[in-house]
Amino acid sequence: MRRALVHHVRREQRGAWFPLLVFAAVRFGAAPVVRYGQGDHIAGDLPPAMWYWPVALVLAYAAIGWFYLRRSDRLGLGTRVGPYLALGIVLVVLITACVAWQAMHPGFLADLHGPSPVALFFNTVVSPAGTIGLALLLLARIERSWPLLAITCGYLGIMLSAGDLPDPSPWGGFPYILFEGGVLLLGGVGLALLQRVQGRSAA
Repeated sequence: MRRALVHHVRREQRGAWFPLLVFAAVRFGAAPVVRYGQGDHIAGDLPPAMWYWPVALVLAYAAIGWFYLRRSDRLGLGTRVGPYLALGIVLVVLITACVAWQAMHPGFLADLHGPSPVALFFNTVVSPAGTIGLALLLLARIERSWPLLAITCGYLGIMLSAGDLPDPSPWGGFPYILFEGGVLLLGGVGLALLQRVQGRSAA
């Protein structure tokens, strides 16, 4: 009886489908920005595309925080998303500062730009899109959700496959934005449907 109650509470606390859909919108929204907003720039100047990610990600985390707070008030059950939101914001600040520094100082960590595994990992993790996956790993742990963990691993796996392109940009290539956004979108829809089916079966 106690185990069934704990399982029910954990299921009701889960809401990762919403962050996935929000980040899918952010990822798809980056497509025209990356395609047309890179532009030519000199050291000391940032292209317009680099301004999109900090603003979009901070707004995304604000929306996610609002969703979980509203959901907690409605259900009377809270989810410990504070650490997730804090990690997301910290990663956004750190990665934005790092990429901005690299843009203004092209010679910074130049040895990491190449076809090596270290360069691939660095260019994948040190990117705004990479922060989405890293934060989702923590959310999967908080919600104890194996489906979310699988979706996140698939998302990061697609990001790592971007190493097949020569000199991948830390801000993401246009084709991979569509693939990564698709994984987030389908994952969000799938989790929402799964939660609804589980709710009906438990009723």
